Amino acid sequence: MLFALVLGGIYWLSEQPQPKMLSASQIYVIDGDTIDVDGERYRLTGFDTPETYRAECESEKLRGDQATARMRALVRAATEISFAAQPSRDKYGRGLGTLSVDGQNVGDILIREDLVRRYSGGQRSSWC
Repeated sequence: MLFALVLGGIYWLSEQPQPKMLSASQIYVIDGDTIDVDGERYRLTGFDTPETYRAECESEKLRGDQATARMRALVRAATEISFAAQPSRDKYGRGLGTLSVDGQNVGDILIREDLVRRYSGGQRSSWC
């Protein structure tokens, strides 16, 4: 039984995304929840931002621009950036991942600042 638990734990750890350290110059912020890392596009998981390109109303566009600007500022000001890519992709073919700046998940920061919402998949709520 203990052997099975140890093997299960090793498998679980091997399946977890391994974070890598990045510099701000390796990240291009597309919008509040989408980035390019070394030319690969990633959707950051755990939160949703208002749309900037296909906004349903002017209010959504303005909020999306604010989230994008804040994400850029967080990346630019960070002394330590950690990114963990997940093995799966979203329905648009983007990689999925998590981004942390100075030890804090960017989604958690943006949620605290009321710029984004928690999101774990499924139907998105309107920002309008």
